[in-house]
Amino acid sequence: MRLRKSNQEKRYNSLLTLDLSDEEQSQLAQQDHEASDEEFVVDAQQQQDDQDELDLDPRDLSDLGSQAGKKSEPKRKKNKRSWEPNAAATSLSEVQPYPTDPGAKWTRTYAGPVKRWTRLEYLIDTYWFGDEKNRREIADDFFGLWFYYELLPPKLPQESNELERARNGWMPDTFTQDSQERFSRWYQRYLSTRTVPQESTLVDKAKAFRWFLPQAEGEMSILLGHVSNQQEHHIKQGQGIPFSDSGLPLEKDGNLRLQNGGFLLDVGGIVLSMGWAPVKGQADQLLAMSVIPYSDQAFYKDLNDAPKKSELKEGTIQIWKFKAEKDPQGVARLTPSSPKLIHMLCFYWGGVERMQWCPVPLTAENHIALLAVLCGDGKLRVLEVNRNPERDNKETFEELQGSMATIQPPKEYTVEIKCFTWMNMNRIVVGLSDGSVAVWSLSPCQQLLRHPIHSSPIMDIVSGYPSKPSIVTTMPMGGTLTLTDLNRPTAEKTYHGNPLVGLQPGVLAWSDHLRGFASIWPSSFPGTSTISFVHSRVFPLSRHICTVEGQTTCLSMGACHPFLLVGSSDGSVWALNVLRKIASHRQKTHKLKVFQHEYAAPPPPSENEEEEQTHQRGTCRILHGFKPQTNFHPLGTRIAKISKIKHNKGAAKENKKKKAQKQEDKDVPEGQGETDEDNLVMMPGPIHIHEPLTRITALSWNPNAEYSWWAAAAMGSGLVRIMDLGIESDQKSHKSSEHPDPIKLDEDIEEGPDGDYNGADDMDDMEEELDDDDMM
Repeated sequence: MRLRKSNQEKRYNSLLTLDLSDEEQSQLAQQDHEASDEEFVVDAQQQQDDQDELDLDPRDLSDLGSQAGKKSEPKRKKNKRSWEPNAAATSLSEVQPYPTDPGAKWTRTYAGPVKRWTRLEYLIDTYWFGDEKNRREIADDFFGLWFYYELLPPKLPQESNELERARNGWMPDTFTQDSQERFSRWYQRYLSTRTVPQESTLVDKAKAFRWFLPQAEGEMSILLGHVSNQQEHHIKQGQGIPFSDSGLPLEKDGNLRLQNGGFLLDVGGIVLSMGWAPVKGQADQLLAMSVIPYSDQAFYKDLNDAPKKSELKEGTIQIWKFKAEKDPQGVARLTPSSPKLIHMLCFYWGGVERMQWCPVPLTAENHIALLAVLCGDGKLRVLEVNRNPERDNKETFEELQGSMATIQPPKEYTVEIKCFTWMNMNRIVVGLSDGSVAVWSLSPCQQLLRHPIHSSPIMDIVSGYPSKPSIVTTMPMGGTLTLTDLNRPTAEKTYHGNPLVGLQPGVLAWSDHLRGFASIWPSSFPGTSTISFVHSRVFPLSRHICTVEGQTTCLSMGACHPFLLVGSSDGSVWALNVLRKIASHRQKTHKLKVFQHEYAAPPPPSENEEEEQTHQRGTCRILHGFKPQTNFHPLGTRIAKISKIKHNKGAAKENKKKKAQKQEDKDVPEGQGETDEDNLVMMPGPIHIHEPLTRITALSWNPNAEYSWWAAAAMGSGLVRIMDLGIESDQKSHKSSEHPDPIKLDEDIEEGPDGDYNGADDMDDMEEELDDDDMM
C-alpha cells in the first residue's frame, strides 16, 4: 500500500508497551520503524505520479466541471489494465475439456422443503402420506409388519389381520371385493356391446410345438448343491427339478419331511417378460411367460444371416400352473408335484416383447383374466384368457386370430409403441417412440388422450395403481425421469433433476405401500448398477437403495410388501427391504444375494463328431447360501471430508494433520461402519462383460397376498427359478434383534446408539450433508 500525503507523518503502535522502561520503549519503536521501512518499498517515479495526481484540481476530474466539452488530460500515463481475457483461452473455436469431477456435471438441484435429516415423523405426516387421514395408524401397521425383516418378507397366515393389511395397503378394506364386482359388471356390459369377439381355434400339441413353441435340442447340464459339494444334474425342455428351503435338490437330500422351496424349470428359450396372474383366495397359481428362441438374440458375424424382424411372425405365451397347499399354521406352500404347462396362446403377430396381466383379480363367475401383450408387429393387444379349472389337468393349445382389443400406434412416421402400463381395468397408457404418452380405453377401444413428455423414446412407463392410478412415471432413452398426473398433464408434472441414459427396459417399479418408484439411479452413465427410490410426493429427491454387482437388467417390487428384487448382468439376484432402507438411512442395513447363476457355452462340435450324438446346450452353475452384506455404495466418494477441511482451515498445522488423520480413519468403510449414502457421489464404474446367457432377464413377485412371498426369476440360459422366499414366524435370523417391539411413530425413537432413523439431530450432522442434492 502507498501512504497519502496527509498520512505520511502518522505512526501507529499496534502493541501496548506496558510496564516497560523508557529505554526499552525507544528500542522497540526504533525496531518497528526500521522493519516498516524495509517492507515498504515505493518506486520514485510512481511516487511522483501519485503526488501529481493528488495535486490536480478537483474540477478537472469532473465531467460536469469541464468547459465546452473539453476533457481534462491527466499529467501521467495511466497503467493499462487489459480487460480482454486471454484470446487463446476464450477462442470460440476451442472446445473446453469435459469436466471429470462428477460434481461439475450436474446443473440442476433440488431446493425443496424435504432434507436428508427431516425426521420420519414429519415425512409421514406432512410429505409422504400427508393426504391420508389415518396415515399414522396405517404406517404403524406397515412398520410392525416389515420393518424388522431386513432381507426377505415374512409368511403371513391366511385370514389374518396382517394379511388383510398387506393386501389392502392404503385402500379401503372392501377395495378388492368392489374391484371384482366392478370388473364383472364392466365385462358383462362389454359382452353386450361388442361387435367382433375374440377369435381362436384349438390346435393339437404337435402343431403347436412345431410352429410356435421354441425348441431347444438336447439337454442342459446344471451344477446344484452346496458350493463345496456340487453335483451335476441334467434337464430337458419342459422338465423341472424341485429343491428344498435350503436350496438343495429334494431327491438328493434324503429327507422327505423337508419343505419344498421351489422349482427349477427349463423353458427352452429366453424369457423376455413374465408375470403372475392375479387370483384371490386359496387357488393354484398361474405364471405367464413370453419365451423366444435363442437364435433371435444370438451373435452373427454377418448381419445378413441374422433373422429379420419381419420374418419372426410366430409368438407364444406360456401359462404354467403351480399347485399350492396349506400347512398346519395356515401358510400357503408349494406342493412337491411338478408344475405343468396348462395353456399356450399362439399367434402370428410376432414375438411378445412385453406382457402384463390386468391388476384386477379373476372373477369367480366368469374365470376371465385380461392379458396385454406388445407384439413384434408393433401393436398392443388385450387378450381374454379363459381359465376352466376342469381343464387344468390337460394341456390346451389355442391359436388366436383376433384379440379383444387392439391398440395401434399413431399413423406417423417412425412412431412406435415402446411400453405400456395398466391404469385400471378399462384404461391402458402407452409410451411412444416420439416421447409422448397416450391413454386408451378398451371398451370402446379408442384413444382418449395424447400428451408429449419427452423428446426421446420412452423405454419404460409405470402407473401408481391402485392408490394413485392417474400418475405415471416415464423413463426416456435420454432425458429426465418424469412424473405426470394424467388428470392434469399440463399443470401437474415434475421431474428428477439428474439427466439419465436409459437403454434397459424393466428397471422401473411402483410400490403402493411406500407410494414411490424404484428405478435405476438417474445418471448419464448407461451401465449403472445403483438402484434409487423416489417418492411420488417428493419426486426430485431420490434416495440410494442398493448397488449390485454388474449392470442392472430387471427389478420387481412386491405388490403386498415393500421388498425389492434386483437382477444383474452377472446372473445374481438381490433382495432387500426398501422400507427399512428409506426410513433408517443412518442405520446399517443389509442386502442379500439370493443366488448366483453362471452359464458356459458348449464347445464347438468337432468334425469327427457323429450327427446322432446328443447335442449339449451348455452348462449352468447355480450358487446359493450367501451371507447378508452391508448395504453401502462401493463406488461412492465421501464429500464430508471436504467440509471438515474447510471448517478447520484456521487451526494449526499440527491440529489439521491430527484431525485429517482422524477423519480419514472414519471415512474408510471397512465393509461396516456408518456408511451414509447422503455423502456419496454417484460415479461411473467399470463395465464387466459377461456371457449374454448368464444375465437375469425377468423377475416377478407374486401379487396375490396369500402367496406374496413367492417369486420367479428367469435366466438367459432358459432356466426359470420359482422360489418360496418367505421367512417363517419362528425364524429370528432374518429379523432384527435390536428392537423386538413394534415401532410406534408417536414414541420418542430418536435416541439410539446407532443414530435415530428419523435423521440427524444436531447441526454438525446437518453440515456434513453438504446438500448432496446438488451433486446427485
